[in-house]
Amino acid sequence: MKKICLIVCSVLLLNSAFSQNQNDEVLLTIDDKKINSEEFIRIYNKNKTNFSTGEVTSIEEYLDLFINFKLKVIEAEKSGLDTISAFVNEFEGYKKQLAAPYLIDEQANEKVIKEAYERMQNEVRASHILIKIALDSSPEDTLVAYEKAIGIRKRLLKGEEPFDMIAKGSSEDPSVKNNGGDLGYFSVFQMIYPFENAVYNSEIGEISDPVRTRFGYHIVKVTDKRKARGQVKVAHIMLTVPRGTSPEAEKQKKLLINELYHRAKQGEEFKALAKEYSEDRGSAGNGGELPWFGAGRMVQEFEKAAFELSSNEEISQPVRTGFGWHILKRIDRKDVPTFEEALPEIKRKVGKDQRARVAGEVLIKNLKKECDFVQNEENIPVKYDTTINAYVLKQEYLINEPNLDRELFSFLNKKFYEKDFVDYVNNNKRNKELIPYDYLMLYKEFVNNKILEVEESRLEEKYPEYRYLLKEYHDGMLLFEITDQKIWSKAASDSIALKDYYKKNKSNYMWDERWNGSIYYCSNEQAKTSVSKIINKKSFGKKITNDNLLEQLNTEEEVLRIESNIFEKGENIFVDNLIWNEKNSQENAVLILLKGGVVKPENKSFSECRGMVISDYQDYLDKEWIKSLREKYNIIINSAVLSSIK
Repeated sequence: MKKICLIVCSVLLLNSAFSQNQNDEVLLTIDDKKINSEEFIRIYNKNKTNFSTGEVTSIEEYLDLFINFKLKVIEAEKSGLDTISAFVNEFEGYKKQLAAPYLIDEQANEKVIKEAYERMQNEVRASHILIKIALDSSPEDTLVAYEKAIGIRKRLLKGEEPFDMIAKGSSEDPSVKNNGGDLGYFSVFQMIYPFENAVYNSEIGEISDPVRTRFGYHIVKVTDKRKARGQVKVAHIMLTVPRGTSPEAEKQKKLLINELYHRAKQGEEFKALAKEYSEDRGSAGNGGELPWFGAGRMVQEFEKAAFELSSNEEISQPVRTGFGWHILKRIDRKDVPTFEEALPEIKRKVGKDQRARVAGEVLIKNLKKECDFVQNEENIPVKYDTTINAYVLKQEYLINEPNLDRELFSFLNKKFYEKDFVDYVNNNKRNKELIPYDYLMLYKEFVNNKILEVEESRLEEKYPEYRYLLKEYHDGMLLFEITDQKIWSKAASDSIALKDYYKKNKSNYMWDERWNGSIYYCSNEQAKTSVSKIINKKSFGKKITNDNLLEQLNTEEEVLRIESNIFEKGENIFVDNLIWNEKNSQENAVLILLKGGVVKPENKSFSECRGMVISDYQDYLDKEWIKSLREKYNIIINSAVLSSIK
């Protein structure tokens, strides 16, 4: 058997250890695997406190647990579990998730988060005119769309024509014919980021310069700003009035919605009315209840009526919208959350929103400066030809040229060539015929991706927190896989070994003294007297059963309820008091009768304790496994480093 060895150090060596950087010191060696003190300290500080009791595990105790953990991980690595494709793919997925926060500029990210929260405090109303132009349109088409947008803005600035009239005549937003370009009130995250910026950065009445989004160019006019009203939760009853409904049919809907309004006001249950009459099938089954909503989530008439309700349970008068007639009942309302409350949701939305690119682009810009990014301009695959006013792709990228070895750019002493870009293009064509502009966008993506790839490869070196977090995920996944193989699945599936373990340890699975019988809950003294006479007859249980007793007494109303079972101590308060003389409070105990007997302690059958047997067998397998691992591996603890930690 290999022994755990303590390295005995002299006082001089111990003093020297204190003067060194603890983070570089080896605390533990398992065979040829060296584990630094920093890794142990970090894990110990995370897990030393028992959150249910508040008890703190000593360093010596935790080191013993830590050694067991490391032995299992090393065994998993020696078994090759970390090379299986399923493990590698899952770990790479976690790695990407863990790396994401490090691949943005933290200050820029904090800025957009704070900006988003500040915008949550206000709701804005704006109108817009859209000139459609795709992001990958040619420079000529883009210029035509931009000049058209500039011309429309000039007309608006003259003030001779109403905004909605110009919008109806020139906007390519399909909704303009109904709203004249008016988008109503909205708040942060409800519009795409460039559009949101234009609105929040404009004053009331101001006509913006053309704003480019993925939809095209927008001319925006802010018509109002107000303090955010938070969110409201309502239930509604809706009667639909589809386009083309006859006047007579619409009149009948109006009469019915008024009738339902008066019935609700007179006290009929709103939920029941919604289930029976509401034609919004999505909410009718739930009593008309809708999710929480704020500004811009509902049509304006509905939103206005919802926020005008001043108290919970208040019911609105019938409201007409483009969908039909509605009656609303307020369920609850809440103000804009505090920054701390809103932060998790803001972070989630920022991560999915276009503004997430802001922090990424700032990081790339900073990395280019830090890491000597040099681009060979003459080798860039796309150029703008001023003679024809268009982007042009160099001919060699249109054919399978074998010698694409010109350098495009270098970053952190790593060089990237034309052939690297061609490979990137082939992997990212997205099944479309590429035009020069597409190649330009792909080239920009390629540059940014390569910079981020290089940066990601340096994260473990640059950020100890990331390195250790990655290590924890890696080791935790390996621990799960090997423990499942060696312990959990084996214990659950090996029925022969499990039953054998049960037989050898049968004395551990005993029932305490129990009581087997029936409890008779009587509603009055008369019922109790009748029950007492019947259950004490010799014929009870043979000719007369509990079912007969219930039929006999519960003719007009329930005066008797019976509960039959085998009861353990602590399972029923009346059995505890009357059988085991426990002094618990017993409400209505005077109307309780018991019929049965005490069952002496006995062994539990395998089926009765299978779950406990599996758990105990897993513990047994784990102890035996750890014992074998400690015999298999040579474990050395550096006592000087351990003393310095303590």
